[in-house]
Amino acid sequence: MLEMPHSRVLARFLCGLLLLTGLSASAQNKYVLVTSPSKVQDVCGRHGLTQITQLSQRGVALVSTFSVDTTIATDSDVLSFESDRSLGVPELSGATIASLTQSTTGILDGLPGRSVVNYFGSRVPSNYVQQPATTITRQIDAQNSVNLTGNGVTVALIDTGVDLTHPALSPVLVPGYNFVNESASPSELNDLDPATAAALTQSTTGILDGPPSAFGHGTMTAGIVHLFAPNAKIMPLKAFAGDGSSDLFNIVRAIYYAADHGANVISMSFEITQNSPSLASAIQYALSKNIVIVAASGNDGQQILVYPAAYNLVIGVGSTSNSDAKSSFTNFGTNAVFIAAPGEGIVTTYPGGNYAAGWGTSFSAPLIAGEAALVLQAKPTYHPGDVGNAISRAAAVPQMGHGRADVCQALSSIGIGSFCNTSGNGGTSGSTSGGPTAP
Repeated sequence: MLEMPHSRVLARFLCGLLLLTGLSASAQNKYVLVTSPSKVQDVCGRHGLTQITQLSQRGVALVSTFSVDTTIATDSDVLSFESDRSLGVPELSGATIASLTQSTTGILDGLPGRSVVNYFGSRVPSNYVQQPATTITRQIDAQNSVNLTGNGVTVALIDTGVDLTHPALSPVLVPGYNFVNESASPSELNDLDPATAAALTQSTTGILDGPPSAFGHGTMTAGIVHLFAPNAKIMPLKAFAGDGSSDLFNIVRAIYYAADHGANVISMSFEITQNSPSLASAIQYALSKNIVIVAASGNDGQQILVYPAAYNLVIGVGSTSNSDAKSSFTNFGTNAVFIAAPGEGIVTTYPGGNYAAGWGTSFSAPLIAGEAALVLQAKPTYHPGDVGNAISRAAAVPQMGHGRADVCQALSSIGIGSFCNTSGNGGTSGSTSGGPTAP
């Protein structure tokens, strides 16, 4: 029998996005060095750096020093050198929490007519398959009209890991990596003590205060990719601990790993408020391998740029409500958002074989990653810019880039049938400085 979480569990996911901020004192003497692979040892020797680790066959290394040699800034062998920022999940506060908590009550238990249905070989709750997000974006129409399910496409998720045994997800998971614990198992259950992990598989009620603050985030984003591209493979890359903590080097490593292990799409539901040269280099490397990159545009409720969403050729995703309005918490503006997708009360998978709902651009981004998988299945030779241009065929929503995602229009724009009635849903024109249409 499917276990449905008690409504209180929903409040744990209102933050939605892993908001990356701050440099901790413990990371002050660690730095990310980018140079050519053959120069790492020479650069370390010249500038008194101690090499901690290096990406295999890459000129990206984690190094440490108690005092930075100022001449490193003029060293022609050094492509970039920056602090390995420790990153974490701050609490939402004030008006943001008030606006998000208004619609949490009964989002699952209060929906009428809920039943258990079959979805591509797995038994799932009907309100996972038939929910406002799938209707608004016309994903259901597209799925019923064309044979596109993401088959042959691999989506890498850089997040808190995934419940590897979740019945809906286990058939589509491919090997990933746990950068937090340096292991081959990117399971979210690694963040729980054994008793709590065991209890979770029975019921979420009674252990809501047990899991760390960001626990379940990765399983939830994976479930959204699976919902929109049910036959796409999902590669879980655990760069964040269950409490939402990570660092720049782990994120950079995860991007290189995805690019070198067969990912076609990378989905990232986090934001960094300042540009990072090593992050930009990793993104550029993935783009050079023809990988579509999707990133959350942030939950600050401001017209600001965050990274990696703001990088050129990255598809930055904002959030819209179920009434096609800009979500109160989402970042917005032409330069900040390339496309938007529903991000309020999204019903998705949760560890222990459970289901929950989430709010935030964290849950809008994997929806677009799933849509990108459909486009790539139809057009395997497409470059990231081509995929972005297809996705940009959307329903206009003010301040949200090209508007709200419309799967029917995206597929129709690349010649996949004429099954969609596009009246009233014309795609917007123009480009965003951070988006795929930019040169």
